[in-house]
Amino acid sequence: MNLFLIVGVLIVVVAAWFLVYYFANPVIEEPDGVAKVVGNCGDTMEISLKFSGDRVKDSQFWTNGCSYSRLCVEAAAMLAKKRDTAELRKINMTTIMDVVGDLPETHLHCAQLAEITLQRAVDDYLQPPEKKTPREPVAHPRRCG
Repeated sequence: MNLFLIVGVLIVVVAAWFLVYYFANPVIEEPDGVAKVVGNCGDTMEISLKFSGDRVKDSQFWTNGCSYSRLCVEAAAMLAKKRDTAELRKINMTTIMDVVGDLPETHLHCAQLAEITLQRAVDDYLQPPEKKTPREPVAHPRRCG
């Protein structure tokens, strides 16, 4: 009986975690600026930006990296919200580390990778429409299809 209770609790916890993660970080359809960068460490980060007027209305992030990578890219995406491009250009790895807190020396590159990814998403947004190449949808593990 105790084994069934433990398995049941684990299933509920995993399902709750998945639902919170999925609904707290929805995919942005037709982002105005997007960047996907693979770091030297092998971690991949992606940031999508949706603008309303000249300010970021919404941002979305994804990474396949470690917990430090996730913290850094999440901080970069959060910092981008409600900012214009001039303010976005001022976000750097130090700004990201101020939000995340102390990172081990072996993971400082995570903040740098998040900065690069955010800045490339801004570059993509600022790219004239005629110079943009068509985007292929990124197949995130949590997306269907």
